[in-house]
Amino acid sequence: MNRESLNTKKYDVRAARALWRAFAFALLAAALALAAAFAPACRQAAPAHSSYTPNTTFPEQFYGYAAGKKVYITSIGQSVELIQLTLTMTALGMSDYTEDNLLEASEVEEGAVVFVVVGSSLKSLTENGLTRESEAERAKAFIARAERGDFGLVCWHIGGVARRGSTSDSLIELLFGNCDLALFRAESNYDLKLSDWAIAAGVPYCQFGSGMTDTIKQLFGGADV
Repeated sequence: MNRESLNTKKYDVRAARALWRAFAFALLAAALALAAAFAPACRQAAPAHSSYTPNTTFPEQFYGYAAGKKVYITSIGQSVELIQLTLTMTALGMSDYTEDNLLEASEVEEGAVVFVVVGSSLKSLTENGLTRESEAERAKAFIARAERGDFGLVCWHIGGVARRGSTSDSLIELLFGNCDLALFRAESNYDLKLSDWAIAAGVPYCQFGSGMTDTIKQLFGGADV
């Protein structure tokens, strides 16, 4: 290769590199401009929930709501956290209840109270041959009977962040919008959606801390249950 050809090749490489740098710079500038254009819209779309503090006072009208009534406990979504509720109740001396994760609304006696712990566990759903859709239908059957006044329906979410997500949330929204009383841990309501759903439906609710003892006692009429 002669000197002239070599110089020409070097020039071509440098020119190509310069062209590529210019193209990369233009692409980066366009990306930054696009991001800047959309940033305000994204910020505006972000939900702002600083306008209210969730209710943490147990609704007075539900004090003693479950006292002297037959109590059924089940889970919609097969939440394993149901055991936290039953263990706390047993520790308080309330062992007279019927627990059945597959309980059907048709099996509940009139005049009873049903505690539904809602929150989806994919593993438990699969093991029991259930789906979100089948659990939603079971929930609707409880709601229908409760609306007729056959029994009381108290819905709980006690699984915290671990029992939130698209599948759980669809079941929570359904039940929290159609029960007599919604009860949930503060951790579960980290985005205020649980209180939002109850408020939108006009359902009384109470947000409690990590422990359920006081909430359970109030449902059964106080300390001496």
